[in-house]
Amino acid sequence: MKFPSFKRKPPSVRATNPHFAQRDAARGRRLSALMLLPLTFAAFVIGAVAGLDAPILLAIVAGALFAMLATFVVDANVFLQVMFVVTFLIQGSALYFGGIHAAVWVATGLGGLFIFRVLMDMVFLRRTRQVIKPGKAATGVIACAVLYFICYGASVLLNRPGLGQLISAVKSNLVMFGVLASFLWFYWAPERIDRLWKIAIGIVILQLPVTIYQHFFIASQRHNGFDSVVGTFGGTPLAGGLSSMLVLFTVAVIGYALARWNHGIMKRRTMLLICGVALAIIMLGEVKASFLWLPICTFVVLRKRILKNVVSVLVYGTLASILLGSIYYAYDQLYWNDPLAKMRTYQEQQRASNYFFDANNVDYKTGEVGRGASLAIWWRDPQATLPHRLMGYGPGASKSGGLVGGGGSVAKRHQPLAIDATAMAVLLWDEGIVGAVFYTGILLCGIWTGFRYLRRGEGSARQKAIVETCTAVLCIYATLLIYNRTQLDEPTAQLFLMFCLGCIVQMARFRVPDTNAPLPDAVVVEEDAPRRPARRPTRMATPVYVGHP
Repeated sequence: MKFPSFKRKPPSVRATNPHFAQRDAARGRRLSALMLLPLTFAAFVIGAVAGLDAPILLAIVAGALFAMLATFVVDANVFLQVMFVVTFLIQGSALYFGGIHAAVWVATGLGGLFIFRVLMDMVFLRRTRQVIKPGKAATGVIACAVLYFICYGASVLLNRPGLGQLISAVKSNLVMFGVLASFLWFYWAPERIDRLWKIAIGIVILQLPVTIYQHFFIASQRHNGFDSVVGTFGGTPLAGGLSSMLVLFTVAVIGYALARWNHGIMKRRTMLLICGVALAIIMLGEVKASFLWLPICTFVVLRKRILKNVVSVLVYGTLASILLGSIYYAYDQLYWNDPLAKMRTYQEQQRASNYFFDANNVDYKTGEVGRGASLAIWWRDPQATLPHRLMGYGPGASKSGGLVGGGGSVAKRHQPLAIDATAMAVLLWDEGIVGAVFYTGILLCGIWTGFRYLRRGEGSARQKAIVETCTAVLCIYATLLIYNRTQLDEPTAQLFLMFCLGCIVQMARFRVPDTNAPLPDAVVVEEDAPRRPARRPTRMATPVYVGHP
């Protein structure tokens, strides 16, 4: 007589149980019936749009529907890789070379779907037990982010902006926060984060032929060649575009290559090749801020090597001077030595020199507002009250027209001036001093968290290289607050910002050794969940010794 056993049955026995087989079949039928409804709806909509004989509209609608359906089956890591390729390559190319202005919504739509995917994973993980739980690090970033969202909502309730203005503001400000949320809540294996950085290196290498074409064939046709070399990051041939984001992204890749070489996980030849291509792109891009961004990134990544002794400080200082002098010479020969630029009047030259600091640098004919003038206009606002100073005029109040809505309330009041010249000006107008402080706190806390992680000496060489690069990028983004408004207005800048911030938070919260790390979607299955039967080993006549090639 056998006594009953209360031990858990092996997976193979549980999987062959008729009860579990029937339940699996029932779940499969329900899932098939559930997926049949959205597929039928998608087919109906695509067929209706196809009858309008509008190929571009058909491509947009079909792509949006299939992206929504793919959200249910595509892993979050693969989804983020697709967002990288679409945002940094396809979207800008469609706008620059195809003239498709609606392409700017593609990255935003993918960001919204990514949020939906993250929420799905969060709900699923509540019903199971996650293998790796986050720690209590990066609380400053989390607190500032939560307080910023509270301030954002309070500003909406206080000012009650119009629907078009609110949609435009949410599209511009909040969508890419889903990337940061995914790195806050779930564990990502270092291999997957490293793969995203390798995709970034490939994107920079692809920029070289594009920037060469834009410089020699597009910029020469314009009276003002500045900001005409934008790569695939977005813009138009006549009006220019995101040249600053092209250079920022390229500087970040230089920092990543130097960090990997510094930690001995990249060959010197590969590092020099990547840096050479990136420097060629910077010289073609004509962004004067590169004289500040490149030293910041290099110093953060190679700080221990540079500060090793006095000799190393002198050597690296000399190399930096030679490099910056070469970039200055390239800019002078390619852009600043233009005969048309020398024909400017004395007043125009003074205005260009004082563009950053002059508080009265305003052109009422073109609507252009200098960086210093954008803050001065906010400070001199005659209609500002204490609530408006603290909480702003509502999200999107300073935004001049777009695809959705005709502009914010404050922007209409100051027409034709573009008062949203800098990110700090946008924050002060829209969310007030409180919102500007919390948003700035997100960046500063991220930088502090990155340096604290590096000071503790935790993580592998690959993890340290990622954190060093991301910390340097956040320092650059801190300077962007008074340089332009891209990090609050463009999905390319927002995606890269949230990715770098998320990498730092991820490494600080999930302190997992970088050896055979489990995948981010690894979970412990519940007791009553069926499992797949294990594969039976193949019977062979001679024994097989595992571990030898």
